[in-house]
Amino acid sequence: MNETSLSVPTVCSEGPRASSGGRGLALIVDDDRAIRSLLSAMLVKEGFAVMEATNGREALHRFAQKRPDIVFMDLIMPEMDGLEATQRIKELAGTDFIPIIFLTANQDECTLMRCIEAGGDDFLGKPFSFIRLRARIMAIERIRDLQRTVTAKQRLLEELIARDQEEQRLAERIWSQAIKAQSPKIPAISVVERPASLFNGDLLLMGYLPDGGVRILLADFTGHGLAATIAALPVADIFHAMTAKGLGDTVLLAELNRKLHRLLPADRFMAACLVTLTASGEYLTWWNGGMPMAYLRTRERLHELPSQHLPLGILPEIPNLQVKHLDCRPDDRLLLMTDGLTEAADRQGRLFIDGAFGEVLACWQAGTPILPALMAAFEAHCNGIEQADDLALIEVPLDPIALNPGLNRR
Repeated sequence: MNETSLSVPTVCSEGPRASSGGRGLALIVDDDRAIRSLLSAMLVKEGFAVMEATNGREALHRFAQKRPDIVFMDLIMPEMDGLEATQRIKELAGTDFIPIIFLTANQDECTLMRCIEAGGDDFLGKPFSFIRLRARIMAIERIRDLQRTVTAKQRLLEELIARDQEEQRLAERIWSQAIKAQSPKIPAISVVERPASLFNGDLLLMGYLPDGGVRILLADFTGHGLAATIAALPVADIFHAMTAKGLGDTVLLAELNRKLHRLLPADRFMAACLVTLTASGEYLTWWNGGMPMAYLRTRERLHELPSQHLPLGILPEIPNLQVKHLDCRPDDRLLLMTDGLTEAADRQGRLFIDGAFGEVLACWQAGTPILPALMAAFEAHCNGIEQADDLALIEVPLDPIALNPGLNRR
């Protein structure tokens, strides 16, 4: 039996076909009525709804009326040929993949190349057979379905990215207006903050005690964006309220821990370093839970302030809660940081803490700032590489008058 020997159903030559169209809508573009009728019959048998056009211009009109799932395009037609019509249809389709199969008896290499350059996806030689038609359709549908799957996932990804960016903008607004705005500006304290995304999620809070002392909290939440911001709101409120009342460090830490333990899921917590300098400037108290080492440079030596506790929010109560004391003088300086600094990697994957960080610390002279040299070494280490974590770094001169000029007037 010949491949084209099939019963041709009666079909209307104009407009969409009366078919279930389970496989979608096909557009046939050909100025030969016999070819359109034969191809229509084959496609209807294959489960397509069909609409026809006699030339490229009519094809564009049909395409605009009802976008098809597949197009069969003749090459040579009056008014507008298949090449121009294909280019226009691909432009109208945009990012949607609408496969176009050229119908042509001329299959020389130059002609086929022109069809591909115009946007054609496959060829069906005239005269065509039912089996070859089925094979072409099955092959192009696989490509089309795969493309649609990729496009759908790409659109979903774009929506998720847009939603994440909107949340980041909301979080940044809350962070800057409802959290950071509460802390007083202390010009004597040098601060470097660099976000890994839209804004820096590392939390830096500062406040004055009733007696003129200064309290500083540097914290780092697991997670970023809106989730970290929601947790930071009560932390900031508790910090400023209890600092203004002059409540002690251990009372503050216990309340922050209880609040975060109730608020955060089990896999979220807040690493924190809390430092308080007395109004007299004679000593400071410190507590470190899960943060990188802090450093105090005095005339005699470099003191390390390591993490000795779990981060806040992990346990319902902080075991063995107590703060440590260190004597200090007005020319001593304190350095606090998040792990965005220490764990920054260079092009070979080496961490900053394993390289120039230690060299800069070793050269830190008493009474002199370290931040300029430290950031210069950090920039040279990263060498333009975008880092994956937020960075916060502060240097505090332990001079109570410099930190709180109002003490001079007391």
